[in-house]
Amino acid sequence: MIKNARFVPVTYVPPSRKDIGGRLLIENYNIHMTETTSKLLQDAELFGLTAMGDGATICKYPLTNVLFAGGHEHQALIDVIDSSDHMAIGGVKDARYIASKIMPLMEDIDPKKESFDMVVFDGAANVQKAGRVIAARFPKLIVCK
Repeated sequence: MIKNARFVPVTYVPPSRKDIGGRLLIENYNIHMTETTSKLLQDAELFGLTAMGDGATICKYPLTNVLFAGGHEHQALIDVIDSSDHMAIGGVKDARYIASKIMPLMEDIDPKKESFDMVVFDGAANVQKAGRVIAARFPKLIVCK
């Protein structure tokens, strides 16, 4: 890299830390998510799609990780849901709340509800029930733990 630095024009101005942590980071994220979505949807009608989730409390932040998988993308982190605001007003991470956060993410990828065929959560009662709520809206879906 140092050898190549001599070829950089003297007029070159490197991006600022604000650009790196803002505009360029967002652009990189958008490109990554477009590629990830494309891989997830490739042959989804053949291989199906799987939604996976797990809750965690990290440094007092109640989080839910949402991952999707397909035939050409074996694990894709789609979102980390921060439930702090919901919990602060007395809300709980019950089945209805969890399903209401995960279903829109699934519908963004699979609006016709034809490709998701499995949702996987741990054995906690609230997420198993959330899986059944989601399965009521996605006709081919089974719930696993």
